[in-house]
Amino acid sequence: MQKFISLCCFVCLCFFISCSVANSSSANSAIDNILNRKSVRKYSDKKVEQAKIDTILKCAMAAPSAMNKQPWEILVVTDKEKLEKIAEICPNASYAKSSQVTIIVCGDKTVSDKFWEQDCCAVTENILLAAEALDLGSVWCAVYPFDEKVNAVKSLFGLPENVIPLNVIPMGYPFAKEEPKQKYDVKKVHNNNW
Repeated sequence: MQKFISLCCFVCLCFFISCSVANSSSANSAIDNILNRKSVRKYSDKKVEQAKIDTILKCAMAAPSAMNKQPWEILVVTDKEKLEKIAEICPNASYAKSSQVTIIVCGDKTVSDKFWEQDCCAVTENILLAAEALDLGSVWCAVYPFDEKVNAVKSLFGLPENVIPLNVIPMGYPFAKEEPKQKYDVKKVHNNNW
């Protein structure tokens, strides 16, 4: 699972860089945004504007997908009772309770049985990067492949059998300023051979 998540992150990075190379200022902005992204788990009470949510969703669906099948389905949750319920059924997503909006990225297995996970990981990365660019904080919380969480989310939102929730992404305006972690490790780079 970690290998395909790394691959998805690499694909998203390549996508953002290729879209920005024509303009070095834009390239620097895209790279800065990627390097400044961080997981934010505590949010202020400030409401997230619908225009920002719409922009994030457009960025999400600009993700690449295998054979352009686009197997994603996206739930946007702003109802406080449902946000609290997400926090109950997915303890790793307890941050949803304090979020102003939580996005649930799902994959439709009838559209792409083999690549829905990778495609939805690309969508997820775009959501996280778009949130960062819009001064919002967000965090990726796994649902899939944990059957109990998958079934609980499916039940709460009435998802069809063929639609699998990959993750929940609580987001909002950060409660406090947070710094990104420096993750670059030259020891993890292999040139031509292992």
